[in-house]
Amino acid sequence: MSEPSKRTDRLELILQVFADLDDCYTNEASLEAYINLAHQLLSKLMYAKNFYLALYHRDSNSIQFVYNVDDIDQEIDPKRKFPLSSSKQSRTSWIIVNKKKLILTAAEDKAKEQQIKQSNVNDKWGRGERAQHWMGMPLLSHKGHSLGALVIQSYIESKLYSKQDQKLFALFSTLVANAIGKHKKLKSLESNIFERTLTLENKLSEKRHDEKLQQALFEISTLTNQEIPLKTLYQNIHEIVDKLLYARNFYILIFDEDTNEITFPYFVDEKDGNDMTDVVLPLGEGMSSYVIQTRKPQLLTPAITKTLVKEGAFKEVLGSESISWIGAPMISSNALHGVIVVQSYDKKILFSEQDLTLLNYVANHVATAIEVTINTQQRRASQINLAKNHRLLEQQNDELKQTLAVLKKTQQELIQKEKMASLGGLVAGIAHEINTPLGICVTGVSHLIEEAKIFRQGAEKDSLTEAQLWNFLNDVDEIGKILTTNTKRAADLIQSFKQIAVDQSSNEIRQIRLKHYLEEVVLSLRPMLKRTKHLISIHCDEALEMNTNAGALSQIISNLVLNSVKHGFDNIEQGAIDIRIVEKKGIIVFQYKDNGKGLNEKDMQRLFDPFFTTKRGEGGSGLGTHLIFNLVTSSLQGKLTAKSQIGKGLSYTINFPKDISKKLKN
Repeated sequence: MSEPSKRTDRLELILQVFADLDDCYTNEASLEAYINLAHQLLSKLMYAKNFYLALYHRDSNSIQFVYNVDDIDQEIDPKRKFPLSSSKQSRTSWIIVNKKKLILTAAEDKAKEQQIKQSNVNDKWGRGERAQHWMGMPLLSHKGHSLGALVIQSYIESKLYSKQDQKLFALFSTLVANAIGKHKKLKSLESNIFERTLTLENKLSEKRHDEKLQQALFEISTLTNQEIPLKTLYQNIHEIVDKLLYARNFYILIFDEDTNEITFPYFVDEKDGNDMTDVVLPLGEGMSSYVIQTRKPQLLTPAITKTLVKEGAFKEVLGSESISWIGAPMISSNALHGVIVVQSYDKKILFSEQDLTLLNYVANHVATAIEVTINTQQRRASQINLAKNHRLLEQQNDELKQTLAVLKKTQQELIQKEKMASLGGLVAGIAHEINTPLGICVTGVSHLIEEAKIFRQGAEKDSLTEAQLWNFLNDVDEIGKILTTNTKRAADLIQSFKQIAVDQSSNEIRQIRLKHYLEEVVLSLRPMLKRTKHLISIHCDEALEMNTNAGALSQIISNLVLNSVKHGFDNIEQGAIDIRIVEKKGIIVFQYKDNGKGLNEKDMQRLFDPFFTTKRGEGGSGLGTHLIFNLVTSSLQGKLTAKSQIGKGLSYTINFPKDISKKLKN
């Protein structure tokens, strides 16, 4: 056959292949079937035995080898998505990132690999067997976005791709890219439906997970009510944790801060032959010690461990090195009791951050369970000692009762004086505050009388002009607005003061709308706050109502705010007070927090003691917080806790019944 005839046949074949490629997309049911037929058509034009299509997913920055035929490298799961590698490590990634074709001979590919190794020894160029000729084309959407890469390669030296092959493959890739673009639009619609379904499934899964967690926490809390030995308690905890995550290798470590030693009261390990149960060791510098020192949950792998050892975070790894290790500190009432650890030696079982969060959540409840159990055992021992000392205490009891009665009487007198002093300050402040709007009203009325006198004189002399009439009417209107505004302001202050003053001088139990009442209390404190820039925010349901001792609540709020201003915000130009109230099963949870100077641990231990103050000699009575404590526990029938750190403010959590009348009846 002549050369022109061969060219004509070749051209006809090319046209036929591209025509068939354009037609086959509409005839095939799936993208995989289309690519399979495209592969067959490409094989008519050039050597394409080794052929693959890598789709790029922009949302997850991953690639998926939806079609892969290779006579040397192993088959890749077409449904699996891989994170997109660096363009310095993968030929396919290079095409997708740079949106350019890449054609390499074996020699060029090897040179590229050497070049990358010289720049960064940790980078590895390409994977699998090196081809004699490798040709990849970018698949671009009509907007220029990267859809993936189409690649053919030859492992045979005699079968290399000519310039014409490269041009044909580029054109072929353009047609495939158009088909994939259409396919992705269709898939986008299907994806929306799938995502909605997946969201529902995830919510269902999360609900089941939460139910399992709640059940586990319930079982842990139940253990605290059972008088069981610690060994049995630890075993039960292991069984509970094992229901939530893989916990075949599990141990509990107790930390003694006084001796700086650790003990393993419970230890189960399928690989480590050294049973560490009841072994006592110095704290050391191992993985568990790292959790104790940081007081934070840690997820460690061999790679992370190696890095931390290199950085000096810890020095040693006791026992067999695990594939995945998670440890969480057991903290209760800010006291660190020890560490709970779960580890895996199986490469198929790797713990996630979610597992770590779960273990940390459980560890805090386990700490409470351990603490309660230990306290119960210690209480038994204490009861024996108490029995021995009972007779001695009875002899001293009468004298203590007399002393206590005197102290209580003195204390009540001091508290009553503190309440009256607070009320007196409130009266003085409100009186001063009301004086301003009333003064404005008096001035306005005087001006109105003077204007009326001038107006009457003009009317009597029949010399009143239209301009004077309108000026008089405008003055009357303006003065009326001033009088209305300031009398309303004074009325609001009086109303607020009247109720707050009555409340603070009585112990009446009445129905109040909580947020409105708190705003009235804060309003009554405005005379003492208006010369400052401090901010007070109240977060509470507008509709929340309660039946309580309103006077006690008013005094509590007043003392908390004034303590923050006087002590917490000393030398602070603008402080912030945050008050948050929620109701939980008939209990009002009242949280008060300021961002003031805070207290050290030593002062916090004496916070509610009578006569304790950080302003000794500067006007501090030392009864403010003591009064708050008595009002919460006695008048509101509630409980009070406080937390603080130097430079991080002071916070109070107060729990008291929504309906105090029910509490008093019981």
